[in-house]
Amino acid sequence: MAKLTERQVKEQDIDWYCLINDQPTHIASMGGMIPWIFRDRDELRIRQEMVASLGYVTDARLNMENIQRMVDNGYEYLQDELISDAIYKANLNNPGFAYLDGYNLPIRLFASTFVEKARRGFRSFARLESNEGNEYLLIAEPVKSVCSVEIRELLRLTELPCDLKDKGGRVVICSKET
Repeated sequence: MAKLTERQVKEQDIDWYCLINDQPTHIASMGGMIPWIFRDRDELRIRQEMVASLGYVTDARLNMENIQRMVDNGYEYLQDELISDAIYKANLNNPGFAYLDGYNLPIRLFASTFVEKARRGFRSFARLESNEGNEYLLIAEPVKSVCSVEIRELLRLTELPCDLKDKGGRVVICSKET
């Protein structure tokens, strides 16, 4: 069982899956801490492939306040019309991007992968980048509750020790494991 190293965790954006309050949850690490029990490379890859093969079971609800907070900086390059047109065309066949039709380009680029997870039944979080800690913001969630038992058993998901804040809109990982 090969584990991701601390360096790999800090240098990569890794999608990993767990349960939070018995709900299937996707977390985009964005260079943030991943508890040791979730770092097995083979298990991560298998879960990522299984989630990608799941069909859509519901629509996604966006947490626009958190999304706006995440896209406020770093998307200035999209003001160049040539660049924004090229990026728009490159993403036209991306289902998450298409689902967010009507939103501005930074929101579509940032939120598309989170929408894809939410439409498959996962609450989907991103690390708050300006924070040195292990704080994650809810980006998208399923509009209707799905059978979490099926997802939990299919993916063999484990409960994550964490604190929920802001009515579940923010998660702070409790585990000190590295």
